[in-house]
Amino acid sequence: MFKGEATDNELAQIRQWVNAGKANKETFYHERALFDALQLNTFQKENHARKQSVSLRKRIGSAAAAVIVLFILYNIQVFTDKNIQAETALNTIKVPTGQRVEVTLSDGTHVWLNARSEFSYPVSFNGDKREVLLKGEAFFEVAKNRDKKFIVNTGRCEVEVLGTQFNVEAYNENEFSTALIQGSVKVTDKSQPNESVVLEPNNSVSLNNGKLTVTPITDSNPYSWKEGLITFKDLHFKDLMKKLEKNFGIRIMIDNHTLDNYACSGKFRISDGIEQVLRALQQDAHFTFERESGTVIRIQ
Repeated sequence: MFKGEATDNELAQIRQWVNAGKANKETFYHERALFDALQLNTFQKENHARKQSVSLRKRIGSAAAAVIVLFILYNIQVFTDKNIQAETALNTIKVPTGQRVEVTLSDGTHVWLNARSEFSYPVSFNGDKREVLLKGEAFFEVAKNRDKKFIVNTGRCEVEVLGTQFNVEAYNENEFSTALIQGSVKVTDKSQPNESVVLEPNNSVSLNNGKLTVTPITDSNPYSWKEGLITFKDLHFKDLMKKLEKNFGIRIMIDNHTLDNYACSGKFRISDGIEQVLRALQQDAHFTFERESGTVIRIQ
């Protein structure tokens, strides 16, 4: 979230100010958290990417008023000077329904977060590993660093990598899947630490009946969500509704059982909204729907 356009002299002034006292450190980390909040507020108000910049000048004072800029967009640039880190601080991003967020971590790793995801990461990576926490779905492009393994912790499983591209889905304790696009990952079920799987590219692993199961990736379209798309091919109507429930944070009740064996294919923008998606599906499938409350839709 800090773009890093400050000169060496300005950085020295910032370090001096931050290290001058605990209150200054707390202010510094508070401003970082504020930036995250500002970014998510922007996402809630707009469906299209739009750059804004916010300068951090207040509280730091003129001596440390270096140009620390947050770009509020589908992209957060993270910059942290190593000498500033006297203690570990965590940022947490909560993605609103129907939105997605892209964040660049301090090591250069790029992360795309899907709707209704929660992601926590340190201000900078200290020690011998880079560890983050995920509840929801995220696509990672991990910056290579053989001296510091990158670990994604979910409620049930742990994914360990050195540098690679992969997708993780873990919206709840009993739901987990990882799809490997490039590189290598090791997946461990934390409830059974001795049970782990090393994935090769174009394979995925998921929890089935409490066990890690590996299957080949035959369609990469499901991961186009990071481009703001819901893409599916020959997907059963019931499974598609589950996908929509995750993206839009709603519950869909299906009373029309003629749809049980209906398989659908299509592509929609998440920003179109749930009702627009259902109207498009009505062109090929015979059903009606009504919103019973703010979070429940019934299909008949």
